[in-house]
Amino acid sequence: MDKKELTKIYRDYNLTEKDVFSDKRGFTIITRSGVEKIQLDRNIQVEFEVICCSLENVVIKATSYLQDQDGEWSKQMETFGSASKDNCRQNFKVEIAEKRSLARIIIKTIGLFNTYGKDELDHQ
Repeated sequence: MDKKELTKIYRDYNLTEKDVFSDKRGFTIITRSGVEKIQLDRNIQVEFEVICCSLENVVIKATSYLQDQDGEWSKQMETFGSASKDNCRQNFKVEIAEKRSLARIIIKTIGLFNTYGKDELDHQ
């Protein structure tokens, strides 16, 4: 992501430097606080569904909803977050899968497909 795109994201979603992190691998990452600011700013409702939950693997589906001008909620996107022994060193896999699914659904809903939530790269 170039500086112009990053500046637009800061402005559009009222983010601060604490809400965005430039990873040493060249990724632009939106932190948890940034994801939650975007969710609140755009009034994105998220519904979670546990798809798989075991000691070795957790998968959570997140579905986003936006409200139209008439006050009706419509489904926007679906995505998944996972945590397994292969992609997470932490023992609290349910929480990690939830954080990952939230970051992914917010980023997808606003159309930032080339950006990552910090939880995408954390705990690996």
